[in-house]
Amino acid sequence: MKNSILLLDEKTKNLIAAGEVIERPASVVKELVENALDAGARRIGVELESAGSRLIRVSDDGSGMGRQDAELAFCRHATSKIRSADDLAHIATLGFRGEALPSIAAVSRFELETATREDPSGTLVVIEGGRTLEVSETARAAGTTATVRNLFFNVPARRKFMKSDQTELRHILRNMTQVAVAQIETAFRVSHEGRELINAPAAVTLSERVEALFGAKRTGKMLPVLLERGESAIGGLIQAPDAVGDMRAEQYMFINRRPFFSRALAQAVRQGYQSTIPSSGQPSFFLFLTLDPSEVDVNVHPAKLEVRFRDEGYLFSLLHRAVEQGLRATGATPEFEGASMSSGRLTRGGVAAAPGPGQLPRRVAESVRARGSGAFQTSFLMPLTPAASGPKAQSTAPLKVVPEAGPEPEKAPAGTAVESPTVLPEIWQLHDRYIFVETKDGCMIIDQHAAHERILYEQILAGMTRGGMSRQRLLFPFTLDLSPEEHAAALDFAALLEQAGFELEDFGSNSVVIRSTPALEGLGHAEGYLREMLRDLVREGQGSTGTRHQRLARSLACRAAIKSGRRMEGREMNELVDRLFATELPYADVHGRNTMVHLSLEEVDRRFGRT
Repeated sequence: MKNSILLLDEKTKNLIAAGEVIERPASVVKELVENALDAGARRIGVELESAGSRLIRVSDDGSGMGRQDAELAFCRHATSKIRSADDLAHIATLGFRGEALPSIAAVSRFELETATREDPSGTLVVIEGGRTLEVSETARAAGTTATVRNLFFNVPARRKFMKSDQTELRHILRNMTQVAVAQIETAFRVSHEGRELINAPAAVTLSERVEALFGAKRTGKMLPVLLERGESAIGGLIQAPDAVGDMRAEQYMFINRRPFFSRALAQAVRQGYQSTIPSSGQPSFFLFLTLDPSEVDVNVHPAKLEVRFRDEGYLFSLLHRAVEQGLRATGATPEFEGASMSSGRLTRGGVAAAPGPGQLPRRVAESVRARGSGAFQTSFLMPLTPAASGPKAQSTAPLKVVPEAGPEPEKAPAGTAVESPTVLPEIWQLHDRYIFVETKDGCMIIDQHAAHERILYEQILAGMTRGGMSRQRLLFPFTLDLSPEEHAAALDFAALLEQAGFELEDFGSNSVVIRSTPALEGLGHAEGYLREMLRDLVREGQGSTGTRHQRLARSLACRAAIKSGRRMEGREMNELVDRLFATELPYADVHGRNTMVHLSLEEVDRRFGRT
């Protein structure tokens, strides 16, 4: 009987392996750049022709290789990055499989020039379609240059299914942008057909690198984030709420400096913005997760496009909390944008720091008057020495957020009378809608309805968390007739409604009796807003955002907040502003709209031609 199981020849095995690892030109660039980073490179250049199908050249100033290593690098499963099966549980490098070089060489004409700092003579290796044509000495500086020509020349089916040059180039640039964000201490340059597309000099802070890649305007709207829990840490930059738009945003995530993306974890970030941006908002973020390598499996996909976490639920919670705390710690106040003020409308522009969370009301006036710049800068803390097996640890350094040094506050001499900060400076109301507060460098304009919404929202949530909102007993309980769906919801959410201050009981025939309501001024008659809340609660999973507690608090706060058009006395305005800046997130209402904007004196001077 003829055997039906056959051992494939080496050439066929190499082509199959290449198909798993090398999908398109972007895959080649990714593998070669990751090898350069693992070799400790601090300058990496990428040259392309025909979006990589005709030429890919990656040059670096890394540690390079001697002749023997240069030849072994093209053998299947040869690698400098792991020594045994035990190492697979603690992978700290970007690459590790030992399949990239032989896979690329199997489907291209590959030239490798490399030299070490210890050996003055370099090595040239030329391979075509997996067959070694030349191994010789060459003169070059320490580092490595890998040149790939005519990709997929011997696999016409794969070449046939490549996309247009524009599409393939976009994939390469996307990958290179990811790497450049993650490796800020390394300089990157990418050119196509002689035209420079990326030029990112080595940076000290993440903000510098983001600015180099995306422009200064974007970095002016980013806030630093840092949360550490045991061996885990999350750090990076998130977009200020007032700058978040509805269009697809720049969203980058890294695990131990390795780019990855998870829809579940991106949703955790989105939930961290809860009640600070509209439901359609798409925030930009650049977030770094630092975990023990044993907590993450990067060996899931042949091309290392996916990762698997031991406890994704824990990371979800960690990310959610990191974003929440980042927003609370830094705060942001929208500013006027000069270019758009000719229309007389306020537009969303840069951000400026607002007073921190949890401040006592008596300190708010001082905080508003002294309104200054943010107190953090984001930077990487690089390891002092590479691991014993080579420079691989350099690519997985954790991200840290370090406080900037600032001037010490001036202290009043002993016996000096200090003005009480409980009275806000120069406060007035415009058209019974906006509150103006003088600041050191201009004025703050506060939307009275949006501000009161934020105050009430956090007050209601806190009350529900403590065991229940205070309630007022109705002298005349009333019966509320509901639809079958609303009635079922009222009974299902009865305990939740009780926490919010409602006391109701089933009256049968799709009716309930209301005996108590929350002790909040401005709610009006309970029938209308109770129906609204029930409809919002039953919309769970149908586009409504937030937990049930948050949706209920949001509905109550919106209903009870001071309305636009109400005249306020000076004492009321002072109290409102005090209470607003004592909240955790003072700069956004419950719908994610601005509660305040800042108009600088410089902008006013510019409008009057004084600058």
